[in-house]
Amino acid sequence: MTTEAVDTEAREILQLLAQVMACFKRSGAEPPAELRAAAERANLGPRHAAPLLALSFEDELSVSELAERLGLSLPTTSQLVGELSRAGLLERAEDERDRRVTLVRLPDAHREVVQDLLLRQAEPVRRTLERLSPRARADFVAGMRILAEESARTLES
Repeated sequence: MTTEAVDTEAREILQLLAQVMACFKRSGAEPPAELRAAAERANLGPRHAAPLLALSFEDELSVSELAERLGLSLPTTSQLVGELSRAGLLERAEDERDRRVTLVRLPDAHREVVQDLLLRQAEPVRRTLERLSPRARADFVAGMRILAEESARTLES
Protein backbone atom coordinates (compact mmCIF):
# COMPACT_ATOMS: atom_id res chain seq x y z
CA MET A 1 0.00 0.00 0.00
CA THR A 2 1.31 3.43 -0.88
CA THR A 3 1.97 6.19 1.58
CA GLU A 4 -0.73 8.27 -0.11
CA ALA A 5 -3.31 5.49 0.36
CA VAL A 6 -2.38 5.09 4.04
CA ASP A 7 -2.64 8.87 4.54
CA THR A 8 -6.07 8.93 2.87
CA GLU A 9 -7.33 6.07 5.03
CA ALA A 10 -5.83 7.65 8.18
CA ARG A 11 -7.72 10.90 7.46
CA GLU A 12 -10.95 8.95 6.95
CA ILE A 13 -10.48 7.05 10.21
CA LEU A 14 -9.82 10.29 12.11
CA GLN A 15 -12.99 11.80 10.66
CA LEU A 16 -14.98 8.69 11.55
CA LEU A 17 -13.57 8.63 15.09
CA ALA A 18 -14.54 12.28 15.53
CA GLN A 19 -18.10 11.46 14.39
CA VAL A 20 -18.31 8.47 16.73
CA MET A 21 -17.03 10.47 19.71
CA ALA A 22 -19.49 13.29 18.99
CA CYS A 23 -22.32 10.75 18.89
CA PHE A 24 -21.19 9.18 22.17
CA LYS A 25 -21.25 12.62 23.79
CA ARG A 26 -24.73 13.37 22.44
CA SER A 27 -26.03 9.82 22.77
CA GLY A 28 -28.76 10.69 25.21
CA ALA A 29 -27.49 7.99 27.56
CA GLU A 30 -27.99 10.39 30.41
CA PRO A 31 -27.07 9.25 33.88
CA PRO A 32 -30.06 8.41 36.06
CA ALA A 33 -31.36 11.08 38.41
CA GLU A 34 -29.65 9.62 41.49
CA LEU A 35 -26.21 9.78 39.82
CA ARG A 36 -26.85 13.26 38.43
CA ALA A 37 -27.92 14.49 41.87
CA ALA A 38 -24.79 13.08 43.53
CA ALA A 39 -22.60 14.56 40.78
CA GLU A 40 -24.23 17.99 41.14
CA ARG A 41 -23.87 17.99 44.93
CA ALA A 42 -20.16 17.18 44.62
CA ASN A 43 -19.60 19.42 41.57
CA LEU A 44 -18.46 16.48 39.42
CA GLY A 45 -18.09 16.70 35.65
CA PRO A 46 -17.90 14.43 32.61
CA ARG A 47 -14.33 13.39 33.44
CA HIS A 48 -15.66 11.54 36.48
CA ALA A 49 -17.66 9.12 34.34
CA ALA A 50 -14.70 7.08 33.09
CA PRO A 51 -13.67 5.70 36.51
CA LEU A 52 -17.27 4.73 37.28
CA LEU A 53 -17.67 2.95 33.98
CA ALA A 54 -14.29 1.22 34.31
CA LEU A 55 -15.36 -0.15 37.69
CA SER A 56 -18.85 -1.14 36.61
CA PHE A 57 -17.95 -4.75 35.85
CA GLU A 58 -15.09 -5.18 38.30
CA ASP A 59 -15.43 -6.18 41.93
CA GLU A 60 -12.61 -3.81 42.79
CA LEU A 61 -9.39 -2.38 41.38
CA SER A 62 -6.40 -0.73 42.94
CA VAL A 63 -6.03 2.94 42.16
CA SER A 64 -2.93 2.03 40.11
CA GLU A 65 -4.88 -0.53 38.06
CA LEU A 66 -7.64 2.01 37.51
CA ALA A 67 -5.11 4.62 36.36
CA GLU A 68 -3.66 2.13 33.88
CA ARG A 69 -7.09 1.22 32.49
CA LEU A 70 -8.00 4.87 32.08
CA GLY A 71 -4.65 5.88 30.64
CA LEU A 72 -4.29 8.56 33.32
CA SER A 73 -1.52 9.41 35.74
CA LEU A 74 -1.71 8.06 39.26
CA PRO A 75 -2.13 11.54 40.83
CA THR A 76 -4.99 12.41 38.45
CA THR A 77 -6.70 9.08 39.09
CA SER A 78 -6.25 9.49 42.86
CA GLN A 79 -7.88 12.92 42.65
CA LEU A 80 -10.83 11.54 40.67
CA VAL A 81 -11.22 8.66 43.13
CA GLY A 82 -11.19 11.05 46.07
CA GLU A 83 -13.83 13.29 44.51
CA LEU A 84 -16.03 10.33 43.60
CA SER A 85 -15.59 8.86 47.06
CA ARG A 86 -16.64 12.12 48.74
CA ALA A 87 -19.72 12.13 46.48
CA GLY A 88 -20.58 8.61 47.68
CA LEU A 89 -20.17 7.14 44.19
CA LEU A 90 -17.04 5.09 44.99
CA GLU A 91 -15.86 3.22 48.05
CA ARG A 92 -12.20 3.11 49.05
CA ALA A 93 -10.64 0.43 51.20
CA GLU A 94 -7.17 -0.54 52.28
CA ASP A 95 -5.88 -3.76 50.71
CA GLU A 96 -5.55 -6.28 53.54
CA ARG A 97 -2.57 -7.95 51.80
CA ASP A 98 -0.69 -4.70 51.23
CA ARG A 99 -1.79 -1.72 53.29
CA ARG A 100 0.00 0.68 50.92
CA VAL A 101 -2.57 -0.19 48.22
CA THR A 102 -5.97 1.49 48.04
CA LEU A 103 -8.75 -0.53 46.49
CA VAL A 104 -11.80 1.11 44.94
CA ARG A 105 -15.21 -0.27 44.05
CA LEU A 106 -18.69 0.89 43.24
CA PRO A 107 -21.07 0.88 46.18
CA ASP A 108 -23.74 -1.80 45.82
CA ALA A 109 -26.37 0.95 45.80
CA HIS A 110 -24.97 2.36 42.53
CA ARG A 111 -23.53 -0.70 40.75
CA GLU A 112 -26.65 -1.69 38.79
CA VAL A 113 -27.39 1.88 37.71
CA VAL A 114 -23.84 2.40 36.43
CA GLN A 115 -23.84 -0.99 34.64
CA ASP A 116 -27.13 -0.13 32.91
CA LEU A 117 -25.67 3.20 31.77
CA LEU A 118 -22.59 1.45 30.37
CA LEU A 119 -24.74 -1.08 28.51
CA ARG A 120 -26.75 1.74 26.91
CA GLN A 121 -23.58 3.58 25.90
CA ALA A 122 -22.06 0.37 24.51
CA GLU A 123 -25.07 -0.50 22.37
CA PRO A 124 -23.71 1.04 19.11
CA VAL A 125 -20.48 -0.92 19.62
CA ARG A 126 -22.41 -4.15 20.20
CA ARG A 127 -24.56 -3.59 17.10
CA THR A 128 -21.44 -2.88 15.05
CA LEU A 129 -19.76 -6.09 16.20
CA GLU A 130 -22.94 -8.08 15.49
CA ARG A 131 -22.94 -6.84 11.89
CA LEU A 132 -19.38 -8.04 11.29
CA SER A 133 -18.32 -11.56 10.40
CA PRO A 134 -16.26 -13.34 13.07
CA ARG A 135 -13.09 -12.69 11.04
CA ALA A 136 -13.91 -9.02 10.45
CA ARG A 137 -14.77 -8.65 14.14
CA ALA A 138 -11.41 -10.14 15.16
CA ASP A 139 -9.60 -7.83 12.72
CA PHE A 140 -11.55 -4.80 13.97
CA VAL A 141 -10.69 -5.56 17.61
CA ALA A 142 -7.06 -6.22 16.68
CA GLY A 143 -6.92 -2.90 14.86
CA MET A 144 -8.39 -1.06 17.83
CA ARG A 145 -5.81 -2.66 20.14
CA ILE A 146 -3.02 -1.52 17.84
CA LEU A 147 -4.52 1.99 17.69
CA ALA A 148 -4.64 2.10 21.49
CA GLU A 149 -1.00 0.93 21.72
CA GLU A 150 0.19 3.46 19.15
CA SER A 151 -1.78 6.22 20.85
CA ALA A 152 -0.14 5.35 24.17
CA ARG A 153 3.29 5.34 22.52
CA THR A 154 2.64 8.85 21.23
CA LEU A 155 1.97 10.02 24.79
CA GLU A 156 5.20 8.43 26.03
CA SER A 157 7.42 10.22 23.54
